[in-house]
Amino acid sequence: MNKPDDNCDASLASDGRFEEALKRVSHQPGMLLGLEATRAEQDYHRRRATRHGYWLHGAGTVAGLRVSMRAEDPGNDTDNVRVRLVVSPGIGVDGLGREVSAAEPYCVDLGAWLTAQFEDEAAWGVLIRDGYAEPDNLLWLKVTMRYQDCASGLQPVLATEINAGTDPVQPSRVADCVLFELAAERPQDVADDEHLFAAHARIRPFGEIEDRLGERERSHIEASSGAARGQLELGARLLHSLGDDNQALLARQAFLTDPALLARTLLARIAIRLTPPAPEPGLVVNPRRIEVDNLVRPFLFNAAALARLIRS
Repeated sequence: MNKPDDNCDASLASDGRFEEALKRVSHQPGMLLGLEATRAEQDYHRRRATRHGYWLHGAGTVAGLRVSMRAEDPGNDTDNVRVRLVVSPGIGVDGLGREVSAAEPYCVDLGAWLTAQFEDEAAWGVLIRDGYAEPDNLLWLKVTMRYQDCASGLQPVLATEINAGTDPVQPSRVADCVLFELAAERPQDVADDEHLFAAHARIRPFGEIEDRLGERERSHIEASSGAARGQLELGARLLHSLGDDNQALLARQAFLTDPALLARTLLARIAIRLTPPAPEPGLVVNPRRIEVDNLVRPFLFNAAALARLIRS
């Protein structure tokens, strides 16, 4: 699995600024346009597509991206065995609306990763703090995905300063890549708030916004029933899902939260049974002690999938 390189991921910060109005280049005869204009033109079309994905489709898995465990069965749960986590090829959308495409499987040696954490007292302490559930003696991990820029195609460039370097080069292309990450997180620590838009505030329940509706609006809802009433109530919740000031489109906790955290989208949760139990749980990497749950992730269903579901 990739290592994050947010310093090179130039689009990460800008993709999280939903409050910014997009601007495209106005091409006029005789106008001198430089590198900035070319970048602005690309940025406009890319961020427009990203916002379409964010607001109209949401975050989740479209197809594939299944997390599986590969290991030899030792016949017991006491021997350490090499265990690998594999993410299959697939398509998804991350928490900032950016398309994620993996054309090949990605793999991490879970045993080597866990052993490295276990041997580092500080790192293991963080895993226990964030992922250990004492009642069940389980260590909980999560696998997430997000889009990441990847510079490629290095080419020689003219140095901007004297003696700036020997044969200076710059990337000639930026590839669309995917970043899979592994982190500790207890399921019970995740808020149940409904976030239709991953980077923004929760969608408040109907009871919290009902008093903000007008008399005629309430009468529409009261006169309906069943699915029609549920649709109207959801519409009312969406009407009041954002603020009423110039900070309405600002990503939640934008000044406190790393955009990378908002972009991460859940793929699977992994439960690892430790030994012995607390207060000092130990580690045995064995497939009989590990379970992978892929169905806790959010899914995105396209029109064809929904039509098939309705027909069935």
